[in-house]
Amino acid sequence: MKTRVYLRADGHNKMGLGHIIRSLALAKMLEQEFNCQFIVRNPSQAVADLIKEEGFCLITLNDSILPPHEAQFIAHHFLKGDEIIVLDGYHFDTKYQQQIRAAAGKLVCIDDIHETHFVADAIINHTSGIQAKAYSAATYTQFHLGLAYMLLRQPFLQAAQQRMATEAGESTQQTAFICMGGADPNNAVLQVLQECEKKAAVQVCNVVIGSAFLHQESLKVFQQNSRLRVNVFSNLNADNMVVLMARCDFAICPPSSVALEYLCVGHQLYLLQTADNQAYLHQYLRENGLALGWEDFKSEEVKALDRSSLDELIDGRSDRRLTKLFRELDYQMNCRFRMADEKDMLLYFKWANEPETRAQSFHPEPIKLEDHRRWFERKMKDPKVILYILEYKGQAIGQIRFAVNGVAVLSYSIDPSFRGRSLGKYLLKGGLAQLQLDMDRSINIVGYVKEENIASNKTLASLGFVQMPSDKDSSFKYLLQAS
Repeated sequence: MKTRVYLRADGHNKMGLGHIIRSLALAKMLEQEFNCQFIVRNPSQAVADLIKEEGFCLITLNDSILPPHEAQFIAHHFLKGDEIIVLDGYHFDTKYQQQIRAAAGKLVCIDDIHETHFVADAIINHTSGIQAKAYSAATYTQFHLGLAYMLLRQPFLQAAQQRMATEAGESTQQTAFICMGGADPNNAVLQVLQECEKKAAVQVCNVVIGSAFLHQESLKVFQQNSRLRVNVFSNLNADNMVVLMARCDFAICPPSSVALEYLCVGHQLYLLQTADNQAYLHQYLRENGLALGWEDFKSEEVKALDRSSLDELIDGRSDRRLTKLFRELDYQMNCRFRMADEKDMLLYFKWANEPETRAQSFHPEPIKLEDHRRWFERKMKDPKVILYILEYKGQAIGQIRFAVNGVAVLSYSIDPSFRGRSLGKYLLKGGLAQLQLDMDRSINIVGYVKEENIASNKTLASLGFVQMPSDKDSSFKYLLQAS
């Protein structure tokens, strides 16, 4: 059964839809491995439709649930201690977080203003330029900051991976992409259009608005009286948004998620800051040559950027990193190590004879049951051999074995149905910690890995094992020295 993830976020015509959109982006990243559900206070019909169209369950909070009592209500009615809850909003203060974390399995906060003390297990902030030291947070809080953790929908991430770099200055600047947020409470769109009209080179303006946009009438008046061809698009899905962006020569956006979406396409970008919480991203994108400022657009001189860092900083792989984070939180909640016992003999036999395990073994021929039975009985009786089984939600999913004789030689494997989910590193890291706890002392760890076993070679190296000359053919020897 998939672990449940609740995403608590709000969106309306005053605050905009940014929290909803980026929470939806996260949910789409996680939906293959997690059961994602949204909790929203008084959602408009447009917000409710948006969430349901993406295939997610929506839980509505109404005015009968007063804000001071909201966290207690959620904790009492929905949380059982085995789920992850994500808070995306600026009104979830320390007390609110404490009440949620006391009832939930794990708590994640999406935050880009760091104005409260956090007790979350993890904080996600894709606004670059902010460091962990800017936050007041619990000692256990993990930070996942910067463009490597962009909360963008899949079509934009795919565009970043497929992006072809264009030479600076090639754009004709004829067609503009303009999006000042789904709500645009201060009608910045009109300000941008008026400036575009002054630019002789600009001929077409493609304006994207959301369902919460409040300035339809003034936009229509401008459309009718301007020399520009102004095309207005409302409530575009991500696929259509990417196509529209790619057809434009440049964009004018606030330094928010929409700017990051446009950078995935890779064309010229100008930033018009519309809120205080955009300051860090505004500064970072300009300092790293990813965007120009509003004053640059208004000036007579057309500037070109050296965007050589674009491919490095925006690689379209944030979905992998964020899925890995939630897997780790899931494993922390639901995994445990135990000692193997006699009843596990057939389980070890099944794992040992699995084709991929045999292929990576130094003796790849199939193992006979009687041979395995004798081997297992010897290992169970040998005080120098320690066998652990890793369980996930009560199901055995992997094993790690240590043969202790001066050093501890390790061997491990993951059940085939659980491979590809970053469990190898968790199994090794947790197994090493369990060994040290049970032995009550540090010990050097040795592992032998075939050269062609790329996954295990990477995993051991990532945990600090050092590659050394091996006494086995076609293998690497890895050593982790006791600290």
